[in-house]
Amino acid sequence: MNTFGMNVVASDKTFYQGRGVSITLPAKDGGITILAHHADMMVAIVPGEIKIETEGGEKMTAVCGGGFAQVINNRVTVLVESIERPEDIDVKRAQEALERAQEQLRQKQSLQEYYISKQALSRAMARMKATRDRGI
Repeated sequence: MNTFGMNVVASDKTFYQGRGVSITLPAKDGGITILAHHADMMVAIVPGEIKIETEGGEKMTAVCGGGFAQVINNRVTVLVESIERPEDIDVKRAQEALERAQEQLRQKQSLQEYYISKQALSRAMARMKATRDRGI
């Protein structure tokens, strides 16, 4: 089985480090799946779900914030603001964050504040979707 080195890191922790078969990342134009021997590239990551299949066949799903991924020499490095497993998400806090982000978007804001609020809304929606998909 073809594998590649994978390192998934958030601002506060290393989520996964080891060999992988595939990783699917949320990108601006949709999801992108990276397999062994993928061409070298950089990818901007938007808030959403990351899916990892490890060398041992384990399948992991996580919700991430924005960031980027780098593919070089059959190694993938993913750097994101935040990452968490769906079962670790506090549904009540996620719902409150979603409502806060929606309210902030309704307010008059500078362009920078608008983009920050939009990013918060995207992350909150991804977290809520992950909890719904898992029946949490």
